[in-house]
Amino acid sequence: MDKTLRITTPSDFEFAMTRQFDAPRRFVFDAMTKPEYLMRWLGCEQLTMPVCEVDLRVGGAYRFVFRSSEGIEHELTGTYREVVRPERLAFGETFSMPGFTSEEYLVISTFVEEAGTTTLTTTIKHPTKEARDGHLNSGIDKGVAPAYDRLAEVVAEMG
Repeated sequence: MDKTLRITTPSDFEFAMTRQFDAPRRFVFDAMTKPEYLMRWLGCEQLTMPVCEVDLRVGGAYRFVFRSSEGIEHELTGTYREVVRPERLAFGETFSMPGFTSEEYLVISTFVEEAGTTTLTTTIKHPTKEARDGHLNSGIDKGVAPAYDRLAEVVAEMG
């Protein structure tokens, strides 16, 4: 099993993040969609998550607010476009922080289970190559890799 985060660029507008988890896909899906689990792993470790709202249905919205120790807030918001439990999730997303708000980008997560191991692939599609490159070069790997390590701990406890 490959527990390392792999990031690839399938097109000029997309990047994909793939990692395997030693858990059934229903656990990984739930950990990515239920606030009681999201609050335990999502975001950078040094940030708190005072707001975690999820309306998991097509057309439903979510809102995650992360706060630094200095009180600076970063926000992820979006609307679910596809919810196929436990195999696929698609949503539009916007990231905002003081002085910056991204254009909306599309996030598609697929959950493939084989012999009790789930491969999670999250593809992020931006409207432009420049937006993709900016997101990709923002240090996302330094944030996602430890977050996925925490996600692995959460799903391990769900069994």
